Amino acid sequence: MGNIRLITTIVSVASFVFFSFITLNVQAAEDLNCFICHKHRGLSRIDENGDFRLFYINKELFDSGPHRRNKCKDCHTDVDRIPHDPAEKIDCTKECHITEPSSELKYSHQNVADILAQSVHSKLDADGNPKEYQEDYPGCKDCHEQPMYRPFSLYKGKKEPGVAPRGLSRCKGCHTEGDFAEDFYEHVTSRMHKTRLPIETIDLCAKCHEDPELIERHDMHDAVETYKETFHGKLVLMGSEKTPDCIDCHVIVGENTHLIEPQNALSSAVHKNNLSTTCRTSDCHSSASDRLSEFRVHVTYEMEEYPMEFYMLMFFKSLMVIVLYFFLIIIFFELMRRLFPNFAFFKDKNPDSTPVVPETKQ
Repeated sequence: MGNIRLITTIVSVASFVFFSFITLNVQAAEDLNCFICHKHRGLSRIDENGDFRLFYINKELFDSGPHRRNKCKDCHTDVDRIPHDPAEKIDCTKECHITEPSSELKYSHQNVADILAQSVHSKLDADGNPKEYQEDYPGCKDCHEQPMYRPFSLYKGKKEPGVAPRGLSRCKGCHTEGDFAEDFYEHVTSRMHKTRLPIETIDLCAKCHEDPELIERHDMHDAVETYKETFHGKLVLMGSEKTPDCIDCHVIVGENTHLIEPQNALSSAVHKNNLSTTCRTSDCHSSASDRLSEFRVHVTYEMEEYPMEFYMLMFFKSLMVIVLYFFLIIIFFELMRRLFPNFAFFKDKNPDSTPVVPETKQ
């Protein structure tokens, strides 16, 4: 009886494995159903460099994200079977199978990559030569993190749409097939407002601009720490969502957010000739005078670069030390008087003599 049950169990398991393998290959031939494996939170391995690699994808977040209309193979073009070899690194500038409505061409992020190549974060210099320390310059995924690839993460949820829901019904008058109206509506309206809170932008920039080794290699200042010392930085840390962050100041209004130029570039938003315009945007100090732009944000108190601020800092530090120690000395003498009330530095030479009390007239 026991042997029959054992044989039955072995046959059932073998059948399950066999049909699962056939199903996987059939699905792979038609449309790679990657979530068969990648839905498991523990799907991971140690790669040849000894680094931990996590391959879990949160399907719920993927279905509500901007890439939900894309198939996995649109980006992972080298994956054509299940199980597959290690996938190549994704190139975000490749063409997708999605058609861009205005040009009716296949969509690509190449335009964004071209804009990034003109910014201070480009890996090439003005002459087209590779800059030093290539690994320090950000790529797409360094800034555009995806919470769906994390096993445990908090998702901010959907924001309120930028247009009244009745507007969606107008779209669906023509776009009746599938969920195109909902997808396109949410994709467009989500870009009508900031996608990150100011504190999130500060934390994102801090990944590089607060790294001591990277700062030393590129001879930079700790821009994040100096920003946090300003009124803007303190308001952001207190939870304000209306205070300007790095992008608000370092990108010209109307330009793509990837176009962050160096401070010495004539077209930079933070160039001394453009600062007053940057501060006078409608969302910030719209009625401010040109003198507002003289306010220095990233002050480091280095004597060579900021001599006035350096000496003022030294003056106030010295003043604080003098005042502090003055009061400490007073407190010390007061404590000594309470502990030793009869103590005196200068004693009377005739301790036995009694003091003469003057007579008072009757």
